[in-house]
Amino acid sequence: MRRLVIAIAAAVLALAGCGGEAIVPPGQGGHGHGATSAAPPVPAASARFNDADVTFVQMMVDHLQLGISLSQVALAKATKQEAKDLAGAIDATQREELSMLKSWLKLWGKPETGGADLHAAHGGQPLLDDKVIDGTKEKSGAEFDLTFLNLMAGHQGAAVEMALTEKKDGSNPETMAYAERVATTRQGQISQMLKVISEQ
Repeated sequence: MRRLVIAIAAAVLALAGCGGEAIVPPGQGGHGHGATSAAPPVPAASARFNDADVTFVQMMVDHLQLGISLSQVALAKATKQEAKDLAGAIDATQREELSMLKSWLKLWGKPETGGADLHAAHGGQPLLDDKVIDGTKEKSGAEFDLTFLNLMAGHQGAAVEMALTEKKDGSNPETMAYAERVATTRQGQISQMLKVISEQ
């Protein structure tokens, strides 16, 4: 599994054509500092949107909730400081993004979830789900750190793929700007996680 997730994340970085930048500068800890949290806030979405915008936002709502859940486990169990720092930054940033995206869907009069077939219609089920997250709770020490980093790298790689699709097919300016932000920041996270994994 380690090789599979690394391969997925590396392929996403190659597809995006950019290695990104680190999300958490050394010494910043898990307080939301770094490339992701330093990004300027995205304004409230305008009322003009298409189906691609709605699908992207709904998929990201589910994606962010899973990422927050995994980050919470890592904040409690991770032993490597770099893993804790990443988990803290991801948790803080994705909570902010989740609130923003839910407000956009409310403005558009759309539900927060697109239904059970939403992911299936866009390449299959996500790598991360509640069962997988629960399974990480049984691990500890270096084994947990490596599992967390692998899962989160693959998870954020999926976000980059969704963002690239939104940039191609979307029409809402704010949603497309958010997709650009997702692609950039998640590439940075993946690069940093792959670096930490290589040092294990």
